Parts: sequence; C-alpha cells; structure tokens
Amino acid sequence: MKISHIYKGFKARLPLSIQFLMEVLAYWRRLCRYNASMATDRDRQKMQYTLLRENHIIEKGMSMRQTRRGFGQAKVAALIERLRQYNRKYGSMDNSFMNYPLATIKEYIAYQHRDKVEIPEIERNFHLLCDEAGIASDNLKLPAGIELQRAENLQELARADFSSLLNSRHSIRYFQEKLPSRELLEEALQLASRTPSACNRQAWHTHIYFGEDSHELLRMQDGCKGFCDDIHCCIVVTADMKGFLGHEPFQCYVDGGLYAQNLINALHYVGLGTIPLSCGFMSDKLLAMQRCFHIPENEVMVVIIGTGVMPEEMKIAISTRRPVSTTNTYH
Repeated sequence: MKISHIYKGFKARLPLSIQFLMEVLAYWRRLCRYNASMATDRDRQKMQYTLLRENHIIEKGMSMRQTRRGFGQAKVAALIERLRQYNRKYGSMDNSFMNYPLATIKEYIAYQHRDKVEIPEIERNFHLLCDEAGIASDNLKLPAGIELQRAENLQELARADFSSLLNSRHSIRYFQEKLPSRELLEEALQLASRTPSACNRQAWHTHIYFGEDSHELLRMQDGCKGFCDDIHCCIVVTADMKGFLGHEPFQCYVDGGLYAQNLINALHYVGLGTIPLSCGFMSDKLLAMQRCFHIPENEVMVVIIGTGVMPEEMKIAISTRRPVSTTNTYH
C-alpha cells in the first residue's frame, strides 16, 4: 500500500477519532460527577437509588426457591442503618420515600417469624427507625416483600390485554428443569422483531444458551448468587456497533434496550417466565464473557434474559414501583 493511501486514510479518520475521544472525556466528566458511587450520601437522589438497590437485595432473597434459615440479617441491619442516615439527612425533604423499604423490612421480619427465627435486634431497630421517621409500622400498607403466584394465572393474564401483560410480568428466579421449546422461543423472537430501531437498522442479535452453558454464563455474570443453577436457559441480547455512525455512539444501547424489553414481554406473552440480568459492567469483564461464550467483539452486551418453564407455583418479589409523579416532568 502506498504511503499516500495510508496518509489519506489516516487524515479521513482523524476528525472522527478526535470526536470519539472528546465524547469519552465528556462521559468521564459526567460519570465523575453523577455516578452513584461518587459522594453517594451527599446527594438525596443517589442515596435513594442505592437504598432501592439494597432493598431489592432483601426482596430477592425472599423470592428464591430455597432460602437459608435466618438469611440476610447483616444486610437488613445495614439497610436499617442507612435508612436512619437518610432520614436524618433528607427525611424532611422526602419522607414518603421511607415507606417502601420500611414495608419490605416489615415483611422480612414476618418471613423470619414464619420460619421460627428470632431477630430481636433487627425488630427493635426497625421500630426505633419507624418512630424516628414518624411512620407507624401498622400503617405500612405498601405492597412489599413476596407473594405466591401460580403459573397458569400469570399465563392467563399475559394473554388478556396489554395492561394485564405488563402488570402480570414479574422476575422469576427459578424454573422447571424442562427446557423451553424452540417453537416458543422462536415465537417470542418473531414478536420482538417488531421493535422499532433507528432508521430500521435492526442491529440487535440474540445468543441463546441452555443447561450448563446457561449456569456458567450466570456464574460469570455474578449477579444471581444462590439461583444460577435454577435458570436453565439464557438469552444474551446484544447490539452490533457496526450498525451505527459516528454521531450516534450510544445508539446501540438504545436500540438493544428497546428490543430487550420487547423480548421480555414477548416471552411472558408466550407463557415463559423471565428475569433480566445486568450487563452494566466494566469493559474488561464484558469482553472476557464475550470471548468465553463466542459473542463477537463488535457486539455490545445489553442484557441477559433468564427464561424458562415456570413451576406450577412460585415466589415472586412484589417490587413496588415509584409514583409516576416522582419520575415524570411536564414541560
């Protein structure tokens, strides 16, 4: 290749390379300022988001197929202490936030009582916190903790209408050993293919793993400790970076996320259970996972969807949603 050709190619790519570098620096600045790991408790919203995460860990524990007797006491004690800090810092600004995590802790205590486990220190601190927050524990009526659901009921609701489909979908953390049929998976994939994408590029891809491959993928993902071996089918949703141009470096995540949500709803519609599992990790971990599971480097991992045949009856986390008034702004 002539030096002139090399120079022309370099000259053509240089502006875009500089643009990408500037984008990286701009995102780095935003991460340093707004990421929830930075100065967490100095920001009310950061503290709320991290408290919701810690609260959900308790719900997850209660919703697994088998729980260790007396599980989670250290995590619940730590959650109570952080809620106490939140109440002292921000309770006067948004006291209503406390209701959901307090309702979850109340359900956790009831769960341990049903299992004949005594946790007097946690109960004492829970009631002290309720008193500090001015919230009567008897008035904690928000749905929280877990509930029992039957597969046939969820399947019926999924087919009723759109509202029932959305309201009846829950994350399920254990499935029958029977694998979902290729026919059902193909039906869900076909439904999800109707997802809108930027300029109809449809740059999403799916990689499906069964049995031990599914278990090993989830062990490497490391976000579902205690129930990796109860999920016998995983779908990795990716988006191809080759499908997007220089002015849209993050569009792959937008299109991939839209497709993933539609696929989750489609799997629920065809009668399968689902649980979305995070791929929001550092690039070294994601690339290591992609090498191990033969996912091309030009594809970005968006989410892992655990799916399968639901047991006849299962425990699900209720996971109360925040009021729309706290997440919406009219302009």
